[in-house]
Amino acid sequence: MEPDLAGLIAPVDSLVFGPDPAKALEPFGRAIAAYDANPDPDELDGLLTTFGYVVLQFDEYYGLPLDRTLEILDDLERRHREAGNSLRIVHFSRWLIARHLGDRATAEAQYEACLAAPRDEFAWCEGCEQVYQVRHLIETGRPEQAVAVAEAAFADPVDGCHQQPQALLTAALPGYVAVGDLEAAADAHRTAYRMVRNDPDELFAHAQHIRFCVLTGNQERAEELVERHAEGLEADVSQYDALAFCVAAGRTLGEGEFTERAWRLAASFDRRNGTTHQGELVKTQLAERQWVAELELFGDGGCAEQLAAVRARPDDPVAGWELARARIDLAHRMHLEERNLEAAEIGEQVLSALTDPGIAALADPQSLQVLRNVLFAAYLELNEPEAALPQAELVLANVPPDAGPDWLGMVLRKKGELLEQLDRDGEARDTLVAAAAQYRLAGLAHEQVGALRLAAQSARYIGELDEAESLLDEARVVVDQLDAEDLRSATTDAVVQWELAMVRDMQGRLSEAIELALVSAALYEAVGQLESASNARDYVENRQSRLRPGF
Repeated sequence: MEPDLAGLIAPVDSLVFGPDPAKALEPFGRAIAAYDANPDPDELDGLLTTFGYVVLQFDEYYGLPLDRTLEILDDLERRHREAGNSLRIVHFSRWLIARHLGDRATAEAQYEACLAAPRDEFAWCEGCEQVYQVRHLIETGRPEQAVAVAEAAFADPVDGCHQQPQALLTAALPGYVAVGDLEAAADAHRTAYRMVRNDPDELFAHAQHIRFCVLTGNQERAEELVERHAEGLEADVSQYDALAFCVAAGRTLGEGEFTERAWRLAASFDRRNGTTHQGELVKTQLAERQWVAELELFGDGGCAEQLAAVRARPDDPVAGWELARARIDLAHRMHLEERNLEAAEIGEQVLSALTDPGIAALADPQSLQVLRNVLFAAYLELNEPEAALPQAELVLANVPPDAGPDWLGMVLRKKGELLEQLDRDGEARDTLVAAAAQYRLAGLAHEQVGALRLAAQSARYIGELDEAESLLDEARVVVDQLDAEDLRSATTDAVVQWELAMVRDMQGRLSEAIELALVSAALYEAVGQLESASNARDYVENRQSRLRPGF
């Protein structure tokens, strides 16, 4: 029995985003033939969407034949015209293909036609279109327009686009430098790179950041990024992403394995295309002159003397430690100025330096304590729990002698919250219980209740309902001792009542859960926290419907 159209399209959609999208062409042809033999208007939208997926892989993989891609694109245009749809996706595809082939006149014409065509459900993601628009404007010598497009997009971001803001910031890097806004360029690099640095699938973005660094006088950082991301070439990345990385790495390190691979990849694309354009791009980019002599990225101007000493004496651990210590001070200042991204990056430079045993041997405990605290706080502000948790553990493993229970309670609570964020709820519960104990010693009753409530929540998440109830009972004893005149007391009581309602709900005791939620709502309303009160009352309404006969 022949599969239905959806069954024929499913493997196409899978193969087209795999390592060899050319394998999708045969099943795609069968899907088209099946539809044409028995057209069903209800299935046309899915087929047209798959058409777009196929043609938009052309500039990423040289295994997709040029003639066949253009045939598919012509067929896509015909079907859209017959259906009365917008041709925006068609113009977008022709624009990218012409750009890849080096046909500037056609690329510009299709670019204009794409922007003029109305958006419909078949148009490519608006946010991704904006990224290509910025690239096109920069490549055609219009950096001011490119920056204007990027800034307008940042002011009105596209919901649900996985490319924004990082890909847009990355695309705008040459534009910011070209218009002389070096501060914006540095900030765009810092922000965007941090968002993609741990994702091996972002090799193209890594390449653009390497290129930016080497062309703005940041040779050492460019070399660091090449070393960090070179293994991405072995990941499941497109051939064009690999080409972009090899060119950027070759521009950074000079002739060698990366340039040789770049030339091979470019030659493969050019053979398929019947042009020399990709090879010409490689030649141009490998010889590209610096955009500016040196663009300061992380405030190293404050460590200029120590940096110069390290460059003069790269094997001297004393010079290395002096630079590391200056960077710790700089990271601390950045954190105090709420420039946490820069604080984290500078702190990480110090961590890298401390892997040298000679430098590590010179490090003093006080400086290391400052470094740990800065990185912990910066990672928390940047919402990077995987990075923050090890620093929390280091901070707790090196508690200063004068640390009070209030400080210990705060660090333990934050560690517990990180563990919960990382779905390690058993550890979170234990850590938060320890935090509550420190807050009790410090006489901070509200904070003690908050930690107990969070511990109960973690226990509830892993189904330990009796444990959660016991923790909340402990919290309620403390609540009963709070000053009733203190507005915080009502809020503290409200969150405990709410958490206990959730426990009762999971225990199947809905009537009690509803009563507790109503108490929580009234307490929230008493102190003007109307959104929390509304959430509690919505819960009550939902659960009361379950108690009605016939539910």
